[in-house]
Amino acid sequence: MNTDAVSQWIARFGLWPLIVVLIPHLMFFSYGQAMGKKRRASLYQAIVIFLITILAAFIVEYGLRDIHFYAGLAVVLLASAVFRKKLFPYRLNCADCERGLNIKAIYFIDGNLCVDCRVKRDAGSLGDGGSKPKV
Repeated sequence: MNTDAVSQWIARFGLWPLIVVLIPHLMFFSYGQAMGKKRRASLYQAIVIFLITILAAFIVEYGLRDIHFYAGLAVVLLASAVFRKKLFPYRLNCADCERGLNIKAIYFIDGNLCVDCRVKRDAGSLGDGGSKPKV
């Protein structure tokens, strides 16, 4: 059995996994400031994919074994676990009412709120803002 099959298999994809992860990142720009955390999360995810791809290419280029790839992968995954809140800020349910979210709210909009809760929050913040009489 070939002991460097996994790293060769991953290296064969080249940078295509990175490109696939970055395509949705381009869609974030149409949502303005409503998705800052999730836009950064997509970049962090792209960095993780890039590190794994470069690691596999390095292993193949220098003729090392998959055990070296697994060691490097463990380091990348450990760092991903430490920063998991920044890498995966997504929720499937509304943070307030626990109703299911649509794909746009899950992947693009920060706050993890359903449409109704977001409208209530925005209406509450506009209610009295800045209307204090000056003394």
